[in-house]
Amino acid sequence: MPTHRKLHSFSAFLFSLALLLLAPLAQAQESLVVTVAAEDDASALEQGLEQALVRLAGLRSESVHELVEALLAERDDEGWIAALERRQQVEDDRWRLEFDPFRLRTALRDAGVPAVLGERPGLLVWAVYDQGGQRDLLGDAVDGPGVLRELQDLAESRDMPLLFPLGDLEDRRAAQPSDIVGGVTEPLVDAARRYEADGVILLHVRETAGETEARAIAVHDDREFRGSARGDAPEGSAREAVALVLDQVAERLARVPAEPDWVRLGFSGVQGYAAFERLRAELTRLQAVEVARLDALAGNTVVLQVRSGLDQDDLVDLLRGSGFARAEVPEDAPEADAWLDRR
Repeated sequence: MPTHRKLHSFSAFLFSLALLLLAPLAQAQESLVVTVAAEDDASALEQGLEQALVRLAGLRSESVHELVEALLAERDDEGWIAALERRQQVEDDRWRLEFDPFRLRTALRDAGVPAVLGERPGLLVWAVYDQGGQRDLLGDAVDGPGVLRELQDLAESRDMPLLFPLGDLEDRRAAQPSDIVGGVTEPLVDAARRYEADGVILLHVRETAGETEARAIAVHDDREFRGSARGDAPEGSAREAVALVLDQVAERLARVPAEPDWVRLGFSGVQGYAAFERLRAELTRLQAVEVARLDALAGNTVVLQVRSGLDQDDLVDLLRGSGFARAEVPEDAPEADAWLDRR
């Protein structure tokens, strides 16, 4: 290849990297959108603000509720509630609201509200729908009255990934409805390894005369968490029961974020644009990382300046729990506070 073509390709690569690293800055300014059902503008704002804060924190808590009240009380004070960009009535009782997630994260931090920082655990939902003596294992092929669709919406509202089994022959051999109904967790934890889940939720939704009962058991980090709910509709009862156990799981993981600071992290084994893109995407998905920008690039190593609400050791520990490991300093590598590599 002629020299000028090599230089052109390398310049294009660097330009692409520069654009890619600017992307997190733009993403930080993107709106957090929620929709709510409310009678009027004020109720829509209160519900929407709470939903947005719960999503960013990863759980419902008294601290989140108190922060909602405090922000609403101050919304006319020098326009602080500029965290709210727009709210629009899309139907008679439906509202669409847009918030600035950067400002809301700042509010969570300043108020000392615990939040789930870093990658959130993916839990596999083993669900049984029980009606008239018929017990169905829910999955892609069978979803009863829309229970899994409702739980997918819950997962999005929490940014807490929920996984759902295929419900195929292998699942039906490994996951017995009687184990889910009886709360026998060990075989279901074993069966969930097929999906590379971090834990499981056992959900039993049972319809009786006039009401529905849902019972949920979450297993994460060798601990069990339980919740139950009753209501008129099976999907609503299931959502609340699962929300209760998600709150308990998240409460153990939540920490109060610190004032964001810059940490220089080196990564080895980053070869080419695609590898760099995957790395940047992983880092910007972490709730503890606000911005990642290029500091140095040499060979198959890259050094990023990462702005995080965790100190250096905590950030490295968080990354070690998200697929990275501490690495030796590569020869002739740029300076970095810590070096990491893939496990």
